[in-house]
Amino acid sequence: MGVGVGVGINVGTTVGSAVAVGVGTGVPTGSVGPTHPANITDKIRIAKINLIFIIPSPERVMVLVINNFIDCDAGVGFIINALHQSSNMAEGSKKEMKWIYEEIVGRIPPFSLLSYKYSILLQLLFLLVLGLILGFIFGLKPVSLIYGSLGILVAVLWSLLILQLGPTLRKFRAPLSKDENELLERYKGILFHRNHYEAIPGLAIFIPFMIYIFYYDQVLLGTWLGDAPNLILLLFVSLLIWDICYRMGLGIWTSILALWRSFELKKIAERRTELEHTPYTELRALRKLDINNVFFGLISLLLIPLLKSDQMLVTMIFSFMIFITFISVISAYVVSKVPWLPPDIYNLVNGSSFSYVGTSLKGVPHITPVVYVFDGQRIFFNTSKEAKKLRILRRNNKVAFLIDKRDMSNIYENKAVLFTGEVKIYGLWDIPLRFIQMLRARKLFLLKYPDYTKKYASSELPKAWQLTPIIARILVEVKPVKILYWRGAKQISVPV
Repeated sequence: MGVGVGVGINVGTTVGSAVAVGVGTGVPTGSVGPTHPANITDKIRIAKINLIFIIPSPERVMVLVINNFIDCDAGVGFIINALHQSSNMAEGSKKEMKWIYEEIVGRIPPFSLLSYKYSILLQLLFLLVLGLILGFIFGLKPVSLIYGSLGILVAVLWSLLILQLGPTLRKFRAPLSKDENELLERYKGILFHRNHYEAIPGLAIFIPFMIYIFYYDQVLLGTWLGDAPNLILLLFVSLLIWDICYRMGLGIWTSILALWRSFELKKIAERRTELEHTPYTELRALRKLDINNVFFGLISLLLIPLLKSDQMLVTMIFSFMIFITFISVISAYVVSKVPWLPPDIYNLVNGSSFSYVGTSLKGVPHITPVVYVFDGQRIFFNTSKEAKKLRILRRNNKVAFLIDKRDMSNIYENKAVLFTGEVKIYGLWDIPLRFIQMLRARKLFLLKYPDYTKKYASSELPKAWQLTPIIARILVEVKPVKILYWRGAKQISVPV
C-alpha cells in the first residue's frame, strides 16, 4: 500500500474509543466501537505502523496513534486508539490564575457575583460614576472631569488587554515536548505567583509618583482638583492613580516575562526530536498576547494630556511606551520564529519537492500536483490565474494539502503529511501589506526550483501560464487547521 492522495480516513469523534478504518477492498469503513485494540492485536498482528493525527484546535489537542497494522480476512484494517491529551484536563482542580488586585476586589459584592470579565468592567464603571458624582458635589471644573474620565478610560483599555492573558494561558494545551511544557508552566507560575510579585512594579511607580505630586510638584494636583481639594477627592484620586500605576506595573511585568519566555522557548525548540513540538495555535496565542502588549504601550499616550504641565512626567510616559512596545515587538518576532511543526514533519515538508492540492466544489473533488515552498512558518504554492483549482478555491477556500515521500521497495519507509484547512489567496491589495512576505516566497521558489523557473521564463507560453506574479501566477498560502502524519514501521513515542 503506497501513501498518496487516495488514502481515505474516517475518524469518529468519540474520544477514547477504537475507530476501525478500512483501507483496501471489501473492508467496511467508519466502524466505531468501544473495542480495545489489545483484544484484537493479541490474536493477529503483522507489523507495526504508526499514524499521528494532530488537531491544533484552540480547545484541546487530539493525538490519534494508529499503532497496529493487522491482516483481516476481507482486506486490510487499522485500529486507531484515540488519546486525548489536554493541559486543562484537570482545570477544575486548579486554582484560577488571578493577580492580587482582582483577588481582593473579587471578594467584594457585587463584584464577586459576576464573572471575571464583567467584574472588572463594573469596577471601572463604578469609579467613573463615583468620580462624576464627586466632581459635581465639589464643583470641579469640566476639564477636571474630562481628565478623570480619560484616566479611567486608560484603565479600562488596559484591563481589557490584560483580561485576555489569564484565560488564554488557562486554556493553553501542554506542548508535546517535556522541556517546552516545563518552561511554559514555569512562565505561568512566575506570572501568577502566589506571592504576587506582579504588584512590585506597580508599587515602584505609585509610591514615587505620590510623593512627587504631593511634596514636589503640587501644581499638577492643583490643575486636577483646584487649590484646596477636599480630603474625599484626594482619596478618590489616589485610588485612581493606584489603579493606573498598578496596571502600568502589570504591563512591565508581563512584557519582561514574555521576552524571557520567547527566547527560552526558541532555544529549547532547537533541541526537539521526532514529534516534539508546541502546537501552532498555542504559538499563535502567545504572539497575540505580545501584540496586545504593544497596544498596551501605545494606550499609555492617552495619559499625556493629564500630565502635559510636567515635562518630566511626559518624558516618563514616552519612555514607558517605547520600552513596552519595543520588548513586546521583539518577543512577538522571536515567537514567530519558533517552529510549529515537529522535527519529523518539518524535515519532510522542508525536504520534499512536490505536493498535491485537493479541493472540492459542490461535492466534486479536484486534485492536482503542485510545487511549493516552506519558509519555516508558512507553506506557499503558486498557480496559474486560469487554473481550475484557483477558481474552486475562490468559491470554497477549504483545502487538503498532501506532501509524501515514497519508497517503492519498502512501503514501511513511506512518509506523508496531510494538512487540511483553508487558503489565503494573495492579490493586488496584499502587495502593500505583505510585500516583504511575497518577495521572500518568490525568492524561495527561485532558489528551490531554478531549472523549473528558468524554463518557464524562457519558454513561449500563453500569458496565463507565464511566471509574472499577480498578473499570471497567483501566490496561495496554506493555513492548516488539522495535520495528519504517518510514516513506516518505526515505533513512535509521543511525549505527553
